[in-house]
Amino acid sequence: AVVGGTVTLAVIAVVVWEALQPPSPPLLRAKIVEARPTSSGYLAEVEIMNDGADTAAAVDVVGRSGDATPSTATVDYVPGRGRATVWLRFDNDPGSATVEVVGWSEP
Repeated sequence: AVVGGTVTLAVIAVVVWEALQPPSPPLLRAKIVEARPTSSGYLAEVEIMNDGADTAAAVDVVGRSGDATPSTATVDYVPGRGRATVWLRFDNDPGSATVEVVGWSEP
């Protein structure tokens, strides 16, 4: 009974603690981790990091390399304080490409 009561009080304390924390909106950033040549161009592995506590849904990522057409992808969600990975295709070597998160929605 003592163990059960202790566990119950601990769970209640965690729930109350989380409820009292101020909101922390998603803080998203993206970076190219690796690029691989393929027969149709280059594939770049892009990691999206969320430094905020809230989850972001429908995260849109755009990669630009020179004057070429931008490469885009959408991630279903990136959890708070978590990461997600997408792959973008480029016609040219994405060594100097930039990637950025351009939008998301609340889940």
